[in-house]
Amino acid sequence: MGGDTTWQASYSDPLRVLPDGALAEGKTKAVPQVEEIKNECCSVKFLMMHRPTHDAAREKSGEYPFSWHLADRRRLWELRLQIQFSRPPDKKLFFGIELDRFVPVSGMTKQAQKALVSTCQRIVGDCYHTLGDDLAIVQGELEAPAFVMPLWAFDQFHVAELGNEPPLTGNLNGLGLSRAEDGVSKYINAMKAVIANFSTDKVYTFCFWGISQFLDIFKWEVVGGIMPGLKMDFNKLCGSPPVYFTIYELPGVDEQAKDQRHLASRKRQYFRAAVWSMLKPPANGAPMPTEPSRKAVDLGGFVADSQKIMYTLPQPGVGATGLDDLLGLCSDAPVLPAKADVQVDNADLLGLF
Repeated sequence: MGGDTTWQASYSDPLRVLPDGALAEGKTKAVPQVEEIKNECCSVKFLMMHRPTHDAAREKSGEYPFSWHLADRRRLWELRLQIQFSRPPDKKLFFGIELDRFVPVSGMTKQAQKALVSTCQRIVGDCYHTLGDDLAIVQGELEAPAFVMPLWAFDQFHVAELGNEPPLTGNLNGLGLSRAEDGVSKYINAMKAVIANFSTDKVYTFCFWGISQFLDIFKWEVVGGIMPGLKMDFNKLCGSPPVYFTIYELPGVDEQAKDQRHLASRKRQYFRAAVWSMLKPPANGAPMPTEPSRKAVDLGGFVADSQKIMYTLPQPGVGATGLDDLLGLCSDAPVLPAKADVQVDNADLLGLF
């Protein structure tokens, strides 16, 4: 950009982010600012960056936030989180995407989901995927649709002593470990060692971009290598916005119990943020600010009444080939010109990720 910052006065984009506990929705600013929320479990600083895919001229000019980092890469966006725990987690943390309502799936769409989820499972390992509970079938508390993974689904992490953490707006290249650069086995083993020794006097930085080359949040479309030559309205997958990035644990769930559903009442939330684009805004308006979810609540009578619940536990996906870059394990090199996209009419929910 040659140091010219006059573009900043007119910059705007459609990205909106609203974490639990925030007072108002966040918007991308020409001069980036890190947001912070706190709950009883931790404090979380967060930053979302996105290439201006909705504005080809601006993207070509490089006149947008973090162009020095995003330009000429495959990733369309990147989520950065910095966590300081108030208390170490009791159990493993899950990270991923969830919805707030059930979305029906069937036919070829369901098979495609299973194939994509299976690919994620082969790459990351211990993943949990659920289509959610249908109100017409299940009695009692309903499980929301979700695809969540262990923390090594993040593409990069760094551990620092309190006060020495890197700025989220800065260049993090080469800091900590990266799955793509350091190798999957080394990366996962290092992350497991960090998880086993979570501390309240350290700050943990996590970066996530692996699926971004397949999901254009600004335009609210599924794009790229998942379906070469095709693009799809993301509302066909999620029903309607927003979708939620989430980090949580399940302190009240016995790993040997038959009912392993990730119910809201069983979760202890560390971070949860609604994400949407104003190019495809929520049908009922933007989500309202909420209090942070701080503790898992007492399941009480729901557990005692669990024999009345009808549900199907998530089943393993079918095999898939040619999708091994789903979590960004390959090069983040510039994207080559693509063939014209074909719009897809039908598909559904989070099996995509």
